[in-house]
Amino acid sequence: MEPSTGQSNSLNVIVVADVDSNAQAIVERILKPSGFHAWVRGDEAPEPDMLVVDVTQLRGDPLASLRNVRSMGTEAPAILLAAHFPLARLRELFKLGVKDFLLKPYRPSELVRAITTVGEARAKQSSSQMLSGRLERMREQLERRTEEIRMLSEIGRVVVRMDDLNQILRSVVEAASFVTDAEESAIYLAEPDSEDLVLRASKQAGERHATLQKIRTNDTLVGEVYRTGKPILRQPSTQAGPVKVQTGFLVQSTLNVPLHVDNQIVGVLGVYNRLAPRTFTEHHRTLLIALSDWAGVALEQASLRRDTTPPEPAETHPMSAPPETTPVATAQWVAGVEDAIDTLQRFLGNTGALKDPADRADLNGLLNKLRSLLDIPVIHLDEEQTRELVDLNSLMSKSVEAMRSDARQRGLEIVAERSDPIPMFRADRDKIRQVLEALIAAAIRRTKRGRIVLEAHTFDILRSQSQEFPLTVNVDMHDGAWAAVRVSDSSSGLSPDTIQALTTATTDPLSGKMGPGLSMGEIRMIVQSMKGVMWYEHTPASTSITFALPIH
Repeated sequence: MEPSTGQSNSLNVIVVADVDSNAQAIVERILKPSGFHAWVRGDEAPEPDMLVVDVTQLRGDPLASLRNVRSMGTEAPAILLAAHFPLARLRELFKLGVKDFLLKPYRPSELVRAITTVGEARAKQSSSQMLSGRLERMREQLERRTEEIRMLSEIGRVVVRMDDLNQILRSVVEAASFVTDAEESAIYLAEPDSEDLVLRASKQAGERHATLQKIRTNDTLVGEVYRTGKPILRQPSTQAGPVKVQTGFLVQSTLNVPLHVDNQIVGVLGVYNRLAPRTFTEHHRTLLIALSDWAGVALEQASLRRDTTPPEPAETHPMSAPPETTPVATAQWVAGVEDAIDTLQRFLGNTGALKDPADRADLNGLLNKLRSLLDIPVIHLDEEQTRELVDLNSLMSKSVEAMRSDARQRGLEIVAERSDPIPMFRADRDKIRQVLEALIAAAIRRTKRGRIVLEAHTFDILRSQSQEFPLTVNVDMHDGAWAAVRVSDSSSGLSPDTIQALTTATTDPLSGKMGPGLSMGEIRMIVQSMKGVMWYEHTPASTSITFALPIH
């Protein structure tokens, strides 16, 4: 079982296996007795010259462990050991740098011979080519590091100038996802009194921007980072399986670092890869700690500015009227003011009711103020018109509450994200709620695990484009003001029937039938009856369906 050459004998061979005991056996019983320098993949292993990949579990992605190694930048040739392997996946072996393949059971001498042969072939590469490749990688790495330093410096300058806490939280979690190439990120702050950790902002997979939240968390990893002040890095593992985090999500890898303000731990900043088997590195940890330091400075500066800024003087009017630019939208309010004026006039007309001249003067002043309220611009709406007005955020929240129990039965979380105020507009609220609950029900049916998120937006369209709500698909929308609700989930995608129901020129009410309730074709017909439009978007991490309505 001896290697054929001294050069092969000096190879650093790293064994990667989905069963740890197999890797240890290959190292101790075959490679080391044959004279190779061999290690099981781990923190103490050097940069490999050769990879031996042992595959026992063929379900799912049998090459996941090799993909993880490649994601770290390792380019060493690999030898695969497996009892069998689907022919349809052979092309993947070449893409992942597999140079030889031994079927189990194999003789130890066959593995030794394969390592020697692949090692000799690799050694025949010219030294100039290898040097050129290393220099190119060093150059690229230097460029990346320079860009990261510039980027962190720019992020720091921007964040520390912010005064608003919510703006700081959003910016930090968005930057955390960007610098670590993470699917998701979150920031947790401790409550001053109880020191309970609260999820304050998060950026979900597939979303462009972070959202504000206020959810107490019992995430043990986050709690450990907060208590100890030490970062925690967890990687994908075929043995231990995914890691459970704060909302019950199972993630492939996670990295959490403490957040300091004035040398005191006040929270935790974390990033996650929920679906992609990508790893976080020590370099990612360095970047996240640097970003966390910037965040701590920003929070401290914002707190100091709030403490030193004097409050604006309040106007001391006995009765302040609403501003002229805010019309009051109820006729009942006008009638109430007029009734109060009539009552006060009758009281003042009773000469025997008031003996003190000062009391009479005060009541006359109140009467004049009531009369001035009638000069405020008023929109007169009768009861029927009031019923036609839709509060989209409130309607969305009610729909979420109505469907929450259905989501919980499937082990799913359903969330209505807070959004900027949306003006009330005329529409059929029953139809809108019908569409909302049907879209939520469809998302629950197709989602295996994770969460369903609803968010409302208002935006203007000019020449089929919007600055406030960028459209990623070609949707025919006329110029003017629009409101939209996006229903996003963590499913793998929509069925062909659903896509057809959303995209075909003519609407078939039976198209996209996925179970009890409305079909997607029927949902689209309801939206179109309100002169609205629908579209869908899909990323590797999320699926969303959006419906938009014109508002006036």
